[in-house]
Amino acid sequence: MALVDATGLTRTYHLGGEVVAALRGIDLTIEQGEFVALLGRSGSGKSTLLNLLGGLDQPTGGSIRVGGVELAKMSKRELSLYRRTTVGFIFQSFNLVTSQRAWENVALPLVFQGLSRVERRKRAQELLERVGLENRANHVPSELSGGEQQRVAIARSLVNDPKLLLCDEPTGNLDTSTSAQIMDLLLESHRAGTTLVMVTHDPALAEKHAQRTLRMADGQFLVEASARS
Repeated sequence: MALVDATGLTRTYHLGGEVVAALRGIDLTIEQGEFVALLGRSGSGKSTLLNLLGGLDQPTGGSIRVGGVELAKMSKRELSLYRRTTVGFIFQSFNLVTSQRAWENVALPLVFQGLSRVERRKRAQELLERVGLENRANHVPSELSGGEQQRVAIARSLVNDPKLLLCDEPTGNLDTSTSAQIMDLLLESHRAGTTLVMVTHDPALAEKHAQRTLRMADGQFLVEASARS
């Protein structure tokens, strides 16, 4: 069953009086529980597509449905709810709140669900244990290594049990050992049934882990690699 179904997806921007086409008529179907890698150089349209899937941006044209719901027709309030309940985000830059402790960063998405502080902390602690940071719960980001910050970001992305996990270069700033740990965490989530879409510049990473690799250039897909079991 398809979780994502996009047809004729376009996104243009107006920059300095010029029109820049970031996406040029993308057609994309992603099945529930699939792991798809988006591969390409900077400026190829990968992150733009990821932002559209996550409801962080809206298309200029075409249709994009997630779970059968047309994102372009959602109100701002509906998109906000979609981002809180359906999608998890993992960014290369971590995007942690510097003044908040690790558990508070993880629990942040739960604030909007009306859970008590005690309930939020319990859930956050469970996720931190899952990523091996139960002893770092009270540390702020500046007291954590890059790999630890990324694991906090992963825990935060999973706290709402998202159906769709979007990862933008999740290992791009990390050393080889830490990158392997991060990928193990993502694969664990995928094995539990989460649909995973990962942007990467690394062909070897995509080939090793993804079930399907979509190569992008100039806002379009190139020849699609065959799916792996």
